[in-house]
Parts: sequence; C-alpha cells; structure tokens
Amino acid sequence: MNAKIKILHLEDFPEDAELVEYVLHKGNIKSEIRVVDNEIDYKKALSDFNPDIILSDHSLASFDSFQALAILNEKQLDIPFILITATMSEEFAVDIMKQGASDYILKDRLQRLPSAVINSIEKHRLEDEQQSSLERLLLHIENTPLGFIEWDNKGLVKSWSKRAEEIFGWTGKEFIERQEDLPGQVHKEDFPWVGKILEPLISGEVDRNKVEYRISTKGDRMIWCQFFNSVLKDNDGKVKTIMSLVQDITEQKQFEWQKDNFLAIVSHELRTPLTTIKAYVQIAEIELEEKGEVKVLDMIKRMSSQVDKLTILVQDLLDFTKTQKGKLIYNEDFYDFNELMNEVIDDMQKINSTHEIKYNLGKTELIFGDKNKFSQVLNNLISNAIKYSPKAASIVVSTELQKDGIQLSVKDFGIGILIQNQENVFDQFYRVSRESQSTFPGMGIGLYICSDIIARQGGKIWVESIIDKGSTFYTWLPFDHRVKTI
Repeated sequence: MNAKIKILHLEDFPEDAELVEYVLHKGNIKSEIRVVDNEIDYKKALSDFNPDIILSDHSLASFDSFQALAILNEKQLDIPFILITATMSEEFAVDIMKQGASDYILKDRLQRLPSAVINSIEKHRLEDEQQSSLERLLLHIENTPLGFIEWDNKGLVKSWSKRAEEIFGWTGKEFIERQEDLPGQVHKEDFPWVGKILEPLISGEVDRNKVEYRISTKGDRMIWCQFFNSVLKDNDGKVKTIMSLVQDITEQKQFEWQKDNFLAIVSHELRTPLTTIKAYVQIAEIELEEKGEVKVLDMIKRMSSQVDKLTILVQDLLDFTKTQKGKLIYNEDFYDFNELMNEVIDDMQKINSTHEIKYNLGKTELIFGDKNKFSQVLNNLISNAIKYSPKAASIVVSTELQKDGIQLSVKDFGIGILIQNQENVFDQFYRVSRESQSTFPGMGIGLYICSDIIARQGGKIWVESIIDKGSTFYTWLPFDHRVKTI
C-alpha cells in the first residue's frame, strides 16, 4: 500500500504500543498511528481522526475491547477491528469475532500483524465494493418497470420488489405470510400449467423459462402476467434460488384478443367464398377435360392450386385464433406412431416432386393423443424442410424411442437459422429476418401452432441449425401425457 494507513491503537502500556509500531514499520506498513487508552479519547478519535483500522488490547484500566466494539456498533461505524492480546481461549476468540472483530493476534506472535492489517483493510474494501454493487443492483431493480421476485429452492417467495407490490397489490411481507393461498390466486384454467413450469425450475432440470398466466391481485382483479424465470445454482449444481422478472401484460392481452377476434371473423368469412370458388373450379376442370381444352384446363388447375394454398392459410389463421383462445379442440385416443408417420410421409411425397423424403423409423409404440393434430405438426415440419432447402434433393425423417416417449426429427439441408434466432422460431408471427429468407412465403404462425399442439400433448419441440448447412427440428411426445413421469 502506497498511502499511509490511519491506525487507531487502544493500548495503555507505552512499551506495547511502541512494539506494535516497530513491527508495522518493519513490515513496510506506512502508517499514521494515534494511541489512546480510555473511552473518552477513543470516541474523540473516532470522529476527528477517522481511522482506517483499529488495533485494540482487550483489557485496559477502565475499558475493554467488547466496549470498544459496542461503541462502533452504536455509531454504526464499519471499521476493521483487530484484537491484540496476551492470551486468548478458543471460546473468547469465537465470542470476539461474533461481536464484530476482523481478526485477533497474540502479543507473542506479532510478526503476523502487518499481513493481518493489510488483509483486514482489503477485505473491508472488497465488502464495501460488494455492498455498493448490491445497492446499485437493488436501485435498478426497484426502478425497473418489471417486478422482481425471489423464490427459495422449494418454490416459496423470499422477497419481491416495490414494482411487484404495485402489480399485485400486496407488500412483500404480506404475500410471504399468505403465500400458501397462492394456488387460489391463479386462474383455475392456468393452474395446471403453472405447476408444470415451476417443477423443472425447482428440480434444476432447466435453467430458465418463460410463462404467462392469469392471477388475482389483492383487490381481486384478474390480470395477465408474464414471468421470466431463471435459476441460480451452487458449485455442486444444486438450486439455491429462483428469480423471476414479471410484468403486467393485461392490456397487451386485451389487444391480442381484439386482434384474434378480428382474425377469427375474417378467416371464418373467407371460408365460405373459398369453398364456393373451389367447387366451381372443380366443375370447370371436369367440363374442360371433357372438351379437351388442355390450355385453359392447365390454367384452371394452377388456379385451383392457389386456392388450395389460400385455404391452408385461412385454416392456419383459424387454428391460430383458436389456439390463442384455448378453443382448439383435441380428440384424443391411442394410435400407432409409425403407422401415422407412414401415412403422412406417403401423402407428402405424392404432392412434392422436388425432394425425396427419406425416412428411418425406429421401433413404434402406441401414443395417446390427438392423431390429426400431430399429423398437422408433421405436415408442417416436412413442408418447412422442403420450402427452406430449395437447392437440396432430399430431407430425412427419423424416429426413435427415448425415455418414456418417441422422438421425431425432420432434417433438411437448406439455408439454416442463425443461433440467436433459434429460440424465437416458435413465437407467433416470427419470421427470420435474413435477406435470403425474405422470398419464402408464410405468416410465421405454423411453428407457433405446432409448438402449442406439442405442449398440450405433454411434449417438447426444439431446433438445431447451422447456417448454409441445414436445420433439424425435433419433437418428443410421451407415450401417454396423462401419466406423470419422473
């Protein structure tokens, strides 16, 4: 240390004070030392000397180290305090450290004093920096538009910010005292999903996730909230605490409901004229074929193909709005997984002449779920694989038994997806912004619908991709999502 250390030394034997000064000088400690031997001078020195550290004998004529520490606590002064004494029992050492001493040194081992002074001051500096960092963090947390909630490793609330109080109406203390009633605050339709989101966080299976659900405030107002959850683990990988950033998205949900309602009405109204157009096109095809009007017939067939594409888009819009409102109907039963795979792949191959659909199907099992809905997922994944690999000649579909379910993969050899975009491809209306992808049609809701279908069947969907090498989309479905697996 280059700057002089201001040391306040409590000692009533001048010889001992001189010895301490000598040891510090020999240890290359540049210091300014003030020696006091009573309570009055000690208190005065605390205010006008402003020491960096205090060295104290334990027992003075009318004063001792416990009293000296007590005065520091009363004045709320955070100053390193080292006890220097002739003898000390283990119990006494523990006691003095509990009272706030930084260290203790026996007078017959003063050679350790210089390093103890430096270590105590450095430790104090680091603690001050940590405290300042914590205070800055807390300031940012309190002023962010997002509420902050900290949960323990059992899923119980430990603390939350003022913004969280504003969102929910309860103070942190009020909520902590009544959090056993939390299940009653969550909307009954959302409660099963909330539990499924929390469990993998508590177990440490996932490091972060996001969930939206409805919850009642202190004033019994039902609001929509979005939670961004993350897990803090110890060095052994065990969960220490769970942290959530939460925002009130009620207004956003209301806007989305209005938008979805509009899309639902428009989509529904479009179906009737599309059905009529398709019927007239089919009649025209029959008559033109009978008359041998090859040229016109070709144009009519092209028009029919475009009507089919428009019909698919309208159906996607209808499915999207039903998904948003939770009204997508699921008809569940047991079905043979590979049997469905063969049916879909065969149908898709017949209508796609540009790519060969190679497939490697592993062992099959019966799956409990909605066969038609998963068929829709598979159709979408295969269609996307073909669409986004225009220069490739094939795609590969594979299945295998894994854990208590079946994993499906659809691999293409196309343009790929940037790593920073891969988590977003399942979001509604998300379109990858790469220039090379701007020419590919679509509204960005197909994968969102797939994700919702898979989630409601108790499964998972994810993607792995390398730019200009291709993408592989994976799904995993449990054999029976009604059975809870460990």
